[in-house]
Amino acid sequence: MIDWTQIIIALLGTGGVTALFLITERKTAAALKNMQTTLDSLKDLYDKLQARYDMETDKVGKFYNEIDNLHDRLDEANTKAAVNEILRCEVTGCVNRHPPLGSKIKTEDMKKITDADDIDLE
Repeated sequence: MIDWTQIIIALLGTGGVTALFLITERKTAAALKNMQTTLDSLKDLYDKLQARYDMETDKVGKFYNEIDNLHDRLDEANTKAAVNEILRCEVTGCVNRHPPLGSKIKTEDMKKITDADDIDLE
């Protein structure tokens, strides 16, 4: 039977312990390199997704600005339509037109109020 001391001396004498450490170190280095490659690819993917997210966020912001502008234009058009409805003449087809509010509104002021040329409803 072989004594344990003989096995230990044989391993130390032939470089078995050194080989064991080198094999473990090599495996660790390979695992670290593999992890670094994975991390690099994930960082590239993250950067691409972040750039796309920023681009899409800008697009959504532009759409919200356009919606706000369209709401403002619609409010102006509805206001002018309501004013025109109020100032509608009771008697149509005659020379003596008079709106229901009376003649206190000057013609120039009425043209300013009812002028819808600056609203583009297309």
